[in-house]
Amino acid sequence: MTKKLYGVLFAGLLLSFTTGCSRQKNTADSSSSGKTATATEAKSKLSGDLVIWAWGADQEAKAREKAIKIFIAEHPELHITYSIIPTANSAWDQKASAALAAGTGPDVIQMSPDYFGMNTKYYRDLRPYVKADGVDLNTVLVKGMLDGYYDTDGKLEGFPLLANCFCLAYNKDMFDKAGVPYPTNGWTFEDLLKWGKAFVGGTGVNKTYAMAKHWVTNNVMAYAGGGTPYSDDLKTSHFDSREMLKGLELYQKLVQGGYVPTDAAQETMDASTLFISGKAATYFIGGMDAGDTITDAEENGINLGFCTMPCGVSDGKEINIQFATGWAVTTTAKNPDAAWQFLKESAYANDDMAKATCGSGMTSNKSVAESYYENMVYGKCRFSNKIFVDHMGITHINPFGGTLSPAGDIWATMISAVTDDNQNAAAAQAEYAPRVEKEFQNFSFNTARGGN
Repeated sequence: MTKKLYGVLFAGLLLSFTTGCSRQKNTADSSSSGKTATATEAKSKLSGDLVIWAWGADQEAKAREKAIKIFIAEHPELHITYSIIPTANSAWDQKASAALAAGTGPDVIQMSPDYFGMNTKYYRDLRPYVKADGVDLNTVLVKGMLDGYYDTDGKLEGFPLLANCFCLAYNKDMFDKAGVPYPTNGWTFEDLLKWGKAFVGGTGVNKTYAMAKHWVTNNVMAYAGGGTPYSDDLKTSHFDSREMLKGLELYQKLVQGGYVPTDAAQETMDASTLFISGKAATYFIGGMDAGDTITDAEENGINLGFCTMPCGVSDGKEINIQFATGWAVTTTAKNPDAAWQFLKESAYANDDMAKATCGSGMTSNKSVAESYYENMVYGKCRFSNKIFVDHMGITHINPFGGTLSPAGDIWATMISAVTDDNQNAAAAQAEYAPRVEKEFQNFSFNTARGGN
C-alpha cells in the first residue's frame, strides 16, 4: 500500500516518547484561549494508559508532535505513549497490519480516508461517541473532510485530522510576454489546448511548456472528461466510459503537442523546478507545499498569480483532489474513551492542537481553518490559504490510494500507452479497462467514499 504521495518517506528507527502523570510541562505554544470545556470536563473522567501510533516526516512529524504535546499537557491524568513508525521499506504496513491482526495494536492509529475499507474491521464505529456528545459535526468540521470516513453501512470508521487540496499557480510574466490572458476560474483542459500553444517552444533544456506535469495530474485527468473513474459505492468501474476516453484523448493531445512534458522529459527536471525556473507557465500547487514553492519561485523572480483547478469538460465541475489523514480507534483499544477524547480534540475540540496541525496542512477544525489557517500568507504575492479552505468541500478523495492502488497502476499504464507510446486512446481503453474491471470484481469493498 502506498502512503500519501505528498509525504516524504521517513527512514530510520521507530521513534516514541512517553509521558507519565507527573509530566505536565509542554514546550508548544498552548494559550488558554485554545482550551475547551470538552477537554477540561474530560479530565475528571479519564485515566490510565493511552497508546498512539502515527507516521510522519519533516514538517508533518513536527506538527504532529507539537499537537500531541499540547494534548499531553492538558491531560496529565493520562499516561500517553506516542510512537512514530517509519513508512520506508513498508515498515508501517508490516507493523500496523501485524499488530492489528494480532490484537496488539495501539488505542489510536493513524489512517486515511483513501484506504477505501482497508483495515476497517479493526476500527471502532465512532457514531455512538458522536451521538453521546450530541455534537453537530457539520458545524465543527470543515466541509468535505468527514464524508470519506463513512462505510457503506454508515459506520464511521475514523475521524479527520487534516487534508490538503490544490489550486493553479501561473507565471504572470510568461502570460504577459505571450500576450495571453491570465487563466480564470472555470477553465478546462480544452481551454488549455487553445491558449497553451503560445508557451510551447524551444528545445532540450530550454524547452518551455504550458503546464508542468505535477504528480497529481494523473488523478486530475481521471475526471477531466467530466466523468468519474468508478461509482460512489465502489462496485462499478467507469474506465470504459465515454468520459474516461475523453480524458485520455485530452491527455494525449496535451503531452504529444508539447503542452505538458513527457515523463522522460521530467526525469532531468522535475515539475516544480520547471515551474520555478520559468520553463512552465502553470503548475498545480498544493496546500502541503504552497509556502516552499512560492518562496522558491519568487527567489527565482517568478511573478505569481493563482486561480482554481480545472473543470471537467462535460460537467463543468471543478476537479480538485483531497489528500487527507485522520485517526481511528482500534477495536482492541484498552482505553477507548481516552482515545475518543484524543480524536475529537485533534479534529475540532482543541484550537491549540488545530493550530499546531496547520503546520502541515488544513486542520479539520472549522473555526480554526476559517480564521487562523486561511489567514496564513506566503511570499511577496501574499498568497492566502483561503483558496484551499473555500474549495475543500468539492474535492475528490485521492481516487487511487490504499485498496484501489492496483486500479491506479493500470490507469497509469493506460496513460503511458497513450501519451508515451502514441497508442490510439480508444484502443488503449479497450485493452486496459477490462483489467480495471477485473480488479474491481476482486475487491471486497465494505465502504464507499464521498466526493468520488
